[in-house]
Amino acid sequence: MKPNSKIFVHSTLIIFLSITVSLFLYLNRIQPDYFIDEAFHIPQTLRYCAWNFTQWDPKITTLPGLYLIATAILSPFNLCQVTYVRCINLLGTCLNLCLLYSIIKQNSKPSEVDRDSWLVLALTYNLALFPPLYFWSFFYYTDVVSVSVVLLTQYLHQRNRTTMSALAGLLGVLVRQTNVIWLGFFTIECALDTFDRRMEQPVPPRVLSTPSHFRLIWKQIAYELHIGLSSFAKFVAEICSSLLPHLAVCLTFVAFVAWNGGIVIGDRTAHVATVHLCQILYFSAFVALFSWPYVVPHWRSCSRFLRRHWVLAGLAFTLMAATVRFNTLVHPYVLADNRHYLFYVWSRFMGRYAAFKYLLISIYGASLFAMWRNVAHLRFLSQINYVICVCAVLVPQLLVEPRYFILPYIFYRLNMRRPERWQIYCESLTTLAVNCLQFYIFASKVFYWEDQPYAQRISW
Repeated sequence: MKPNSKIFVHSTLIIFLSITVSLFLYLNRIQPDYFIDEAFHIPQTLRYCAWNFTQWDPKITTLPGLYLIATAILSPFNLCQVTYVRCINLLGTCLNLCLLYSIIKQNSKPSEVDRDSWLVLALTYNLALFPPLYFWSFFYYTDVVSVSVVLLTQYLHQRNRTTMSALAGLLGVLVRQTNVIWLGFFTIECALDTFDRRMEQPVPPRVLSTPSHFRLIWKQIAYELHIGLSSFAKFVAEICSSLLPHLAVCLTFVAFVAWNGGIVIGDRTAHVATVHLCQILYFSAFVALFSWPYVVPHWRSCSRFLRRHWVLAGLAFTLMAATVRFNTLVHPYVLADNRHYLFYVWSRFMGRYAAFKYLLISIYGASLFAMWRNVAHLRFLSQINYVICVCAVLVPQLLVEPRYFILPYIFYRLNMRRPERWQIYCESLTTLAVNCLQFYIFASKVFYWEDQPYAQRISW
């Protein structure tokens, strides 16, 4: 990296840290009391800090990974206070910034990094400041640390540190159970990497990104069988060896689920598994909102696709309309909790006007088409792997929570094609505008509930 680039990196880092710390101090001053689920998370962490590991709040539904991390950091220095507990997510945000920079730099070509180092930096800050994630940097929720350990898993996976990657994945599961799905994602990617290494001749990326990738995998298996059983046994052993650490964690989690009687611990009444296909549509709208500069350029090609394949387009529209009609499920929290943006979206638009839900189908379709085009350069089976994992994370959830979309969105953004300059500029402006708006709403819109003494505010 050139000296001028280093100065620029350090300058932006100082600005980022200064703004983040100042915002943290301000938000903690205006909201010193527990904010929503902090009423469960912080007291549980304070119990752990006091070395009380036997008392558990049954309202908590996640494993104690976050509390153990916070205790390990704070307890040796006797810093077990609300403000310092919230600081854990500040540390997580800084770690996310470093991990995102390293991952994006690894994904970029060396020539691009040398020529456009600002591009790597801009993409890093756009994701580190991603509003639904950045907001929780200032409060004690599982989201920031959950993203940290999953990004750490990917960072180690990129460097072929299989065992360490699996251990990071285990830590991710301890922070939030659904992170086992992303560990499964990396398990499949490890297997695909092994197949790629075994192929006799390099395969052009243009071929790998098509359904021919599946045929090549099948041909490789047939080729190993054709050589002989001993060769095939060595081939299977190589794959199993590369996957063993990940499989050990995944199988341990399966055993835990069987023993626990489900993935959720504590109060399960609000987290009953269901089939909620509309979650995928909501996620596509979420993507369109925050990454619209990467959606808009595909509208013209989307229109051409609709004209050429009007039967397929009609079928897709019918399926989305049927999904909206028969699978629009509403969690009681969405109807009752006015501390979340979704409450106002539902009460003023989607729940009030029946036609509004169907008007969004065009946005869903355009966004899904753009997402497909933006990751079409990836290995075909990696694309399928991502789709399956996103469905596994979102579809069983009855509650529509923007926080659930964070990791699927980050994985999507990290694996997109190299963006144009104007797209990065527009995304940065959007990120800045939404952050300013969300913190303004949080600071200015204050109300109280009759059954709670704390001030209530609006957030994601």
